Amino acid sequence: MRKILFFACLLLGLSACEKDPDMNKLDADLVVYTDYDKDADFGSYKTYFLPDSILEAGGHRATYWKDENAKAILNEVAEEMNSRGYTRILDPEKKDEASVGVQLSYVAQTTQVTTGGYWGGWWDYGFWGPWSGWYYPYPVTYSYNTNTLVMEMVDLSAGTDSSSKNLPVVWYASASGFQYSGRFNQSLLEDAVVQAFEQSPYIKSVN
Repeated sequence: MRKILFFACLLLGLSACEKDPDMNKLDADLVVYTDYDKDADFGSYKTYFLPDSILEAGGHRATYWKDENAKAILNEVAEEMNSRGYTRILDPEKKDEASVGVQLSYVAQTTQVTTGGYWGGWWDYGFWGPWSGWYYPYPVTYSYNTNTLVMEMVDLSAGTDSSSKNLPVVWYASASGFQYSGRFNQSLLEDAVVQAFEQSPYIKSVN
């Protein structure tokens, strides 16, 4: 019996010593999602065209992000593509000669939330007493910032087919999450590019 009790206490002690996950780290990275056309032959692509700016979505008119931070993100994409055996075409007038085009889009938004008044709440009837719900007697307002980076790879060779009306997107990646200020958010965006390619081992040219 003593051995059993000792073993049980030992297990409890070990579990008590386990480090709980840092909840603050759960939103410290952008969530990266990737998908691709299963019929696309990535090995047959040899060259790519990457614009020198990032499309900023969400406004009334299209704007383009062209500063040093944008260039750093684009350079990260170029490094990943180059390391996979693709050759970048830099001359915009020759972009039609590229096998694929890679376009980046970015959107940042602030969500404003205001709550107040009667609300049913999460708890079942009678949990706190003989009341049907609870409410905030005062308005509660808060906001949070999010941002999303989208990367799309388009098969430009499909444009040579007269029967094709649209260029097919053969690879899609998005990185979304809370938007932070300064260099930290920039680092998250650059890391997201690396992560997107890590999740896409099929993107590789065959020489």
